[in-house]
Amino acid sequence: MLPVSDSRIFPPSLSRSSRVGVIAPASAPRDTSSLPSGLASLSSMGMDVQLGRETIEQVGYLAGNDQDRLAELHEMAAREDLDALFCVRGGYGVLRILDQVDFSAFESAPKMLVGYSDITALQLALFKHTGMISVSGPMVAVEWPDPEAANCEQFLELVSESYQPGRLDPVGQNTMIAGEAEGLLLGGNLSLITRLIGSRHMPSLKGAILFLEEVGETPYRVDGLLAQLQLSGVLDEVAGIVLGGFTGSDVSPGKPTLTMNEVFEDYFSDLGIPVATDLRYGHFPEKVAVPIGVRARLTADSSGKAELSLLERPTS
Repeated sequence: MLPVSDSRIFPPSLSRSSRVGVIAPASAPRDTSSLPSGLASLSSMGMDVQLGRETIEQVGYLAGNDQDRLAELHEMAAREDLDALFCVRGGYGVLRILDQVDFSAFESAPKMLVGYSDITALQLALFKHTGMISVSGPMVAVEWPDPEAANCEQFLELVSESYQPGRLDPVGQNTMIAGEAEGLLLGGNLSLITRLIGSRHMPSLKGAILFLEEVGETPYRVDGLLAQLQLSGVLDEVAGIVLGGFTGSDVSPGKPTLTMNEVFEDYFSDLGIPVATDLRYGHFPEKVAVPIGVRARLTADSSGKAELSLLERPTS
């Protein structure tokens, strides 16, 4: 775990007049109209939007071949005139290029990396190699086409110069296991986290507050993913766990299954750490943006209410 010192890098804050780069390191937009719509939303609020590629060629489930996506990432990461890199969408593709990423460009030209889902792998690797804070937040072809419905205002507040650290999700969470913990807030998509285990790109989660979300995985599949965290020792190291949305997890009618909560309880009940559920974060329209790498406090009381609070801002 990186010490709580200047070994971490806090990117510049953002405003409605920031210059932001748009990259597609994973999959192409599902709907051809969503990217232009998202770009228009960003531009309409005053942001100077710079495209990494004018045209994104769809190659199967990828936003272009590996070489094009890697070259775009390197070019945009090295630009000193950009305050942030906003990802087009997740999907799949980051793992294919992760070993070739030159993370030094982010160190020489610090900027915020914004995205979630498949982008989790890039964000955690970025933190491991540079200590750069990033934000698991709205993507250009997913949330930004309808920023009001997607709660993009919360993201803009979080990354602003005037942001005051405090409670992350005003709705609050529910307690699964009572307790209190402080640590670096690390996490994202469960599948991507488990795929990084054993690689040189996985940051230490010792003493961390681990936040998780998943989409399209049944309880049986989530069971296997959590088993990997358990067998690798990750669950024994973290200080607390916050569960976001586990959506699209329906099981075929008549097929024997555990509930998702039963799976969670099987893996978390004996850890002796606080566990909260229902963080408004994941693969659904209205969500909170969550910073990766800042200090946070998780309080889960015995009355059933829990609260995740940031102890520092995610920007310089």
